[in-house]
Amino acid sequence: SDSSLFVGISQVSCFGTEHYIWRVGGVSRRNISLLKYSTRTGIVPEVSEKDKGEIFQQLGYIPSNLVSVAARRGGNLKTPLVLKTYPLNGGASRRKAKAEGSLTPFPTLFWFCCKDVGKAIADLERRGFVKRLEERLSEPGMLEQFVKCHDEYAKERWDSMSYEHQQYVSRNERMVRMLRDSGIAGTDYELFRSSQNPSIKCLHAHYGHYRSQIEKYSKQNGMDMDGKINNIEGINIVGLWIDELLRSEYPDLIL
Repeated sequence: SDSSLFVGISQVSCFGTEHYIWRVGGVSRRNISLLKYSTRTGIVPEVSEKDKGEIFQQLGYIPSNLVSVAARRGGNLKTPLVLKTYPLNGGASRRKAKAEGSLTPFPTLFWFCCKDVGKAIADLERRGFVKRLEERLSEPGMLEQFVKCHDEYAKERWDSMSYEHQQYVSRNERMVRMLRDSGIAGTDYELFRSSQNPSIKCLHAHYGHYRSQIEKYSKQNGMDMDGKINNIEGINIVGLWIDELLRSEYPDLIL
């Protein structure tokens, strides 16, 4: 749909489950995603009405497992850049159809949502920067820091789930691998501890994690870092390199 026709969101109840209706061009239609999580999860997103509208314009829908806005663009924009999601019941309907049981694993804890910055990152990937950054991981101490970022990402994702959902997931070995043991972008990073050839699956995922770290640090310390810092312990080193590339290669882009 044409995002310029977006008017607003209203909430309705249907069979005990809360849904959101997007009003487009004066015509109401139901998005298949639920903004307020179903009774199976009990997660209520911490997202303002303004952010809901902006996320809808960015993605064309509201993720059903949305928790909060994890990072925003700098300058005067302050629009959503990265979303934090719940590790269950996310993704497209075809993904859910392949799930075992009633709750679908969703390993992307920090979901990049900004089209403008996303296009620039995609351009970096097209120009071969994934390989170049992988080569930089051979520099002293970089592989260790890279693995630590995966460790922290996996732990934060697992800890974000309720105890009941952790117990549910623990009964399925495949879901445990996806939600407890995999790293950023679902990477099987344990192999990197003894390998000098680590892989970077997705620049968007690493930059999204990096920016969420920046946002969290800024809020904890009452500072406006405007999306850039390099001395946080455990910082996603690949995300930091991506940030430096974006500022160098696209100086007019508001990050």
